Amino acid sequence: MSDEPAAVPDPVPVPAPVPAAGTGAGERPGLPAAPPPEPTGDPRVDEVVARLGELAGRPVPEHVEIFEDVHQRLQDLLAGAERAEGPSSQPGPPAPRRPAFPDSLRPRQ
Repeated sequence: MSDEPAAVPDPVPVPAPVPAAGTGAGERPGLPAAPPPEPTGDPRVDEVVARLGELAGRPVPEHVEIFEDVHQRLQDLLAGAERAEGPSSQPGPPAPRRPAFPDSLRPRQ
């Protein structure tokens, strides 16, 4: 045994946060911007999917609202495409809108 204190290992360096590219309203600095989505070939779908770019820098609880909106709009586009192709085997009014995520899966605030 020795009266000298034990050697303490040097701390592991932590990388600095990456600054966001063009921080705007709703974005927090230090978070990387999401890459733009690749074009789908349908401008209506591209417009809807572009909303996912709003996720960068937002708190996770706000992501649910954006995902639900994108999901619902894509479902509406798909339903419209099916109606445009011809009569469906299931005639009737469109199904009522429902959230993409049940309330039980929503983050608690």
